[in-house]
Amino acid sequence: MTVVDKCAECGAGLGAHDVGDGASVFLIFFLGITMVPAALALDHFVHPPGWVQGLLWPAVALGLVGLLMPAVKAYIILLEFRHRRGSRGDR
Repeated sequence: MTVVDKCAECGAGLGAHDVGDGASVFLIFFLGITMVPAALALDHFVHPPGWVQGLLWPAVALGLVGLLMPAVKAYIILLEFRHRRGSRGDR
């Protein structure tokens, strides 16, 4: 996922914004905090075999990363655009 140089709607310059690994790190922490307790709860209440857990949770993690990564990356770009000095010309 790359950042476009200019917004197609408003023409705002977005090429200078660098998200880096911020979105990935945020998702690692968020998914770790939510998926580990979910896996432990599933194991406690349902008792599925280990191979089911081994197939289920990586698939859930990859699906959530695929769904959430564009939104998190866009939000970080929004925060950079809003708070970076000189990005709008009024600061």
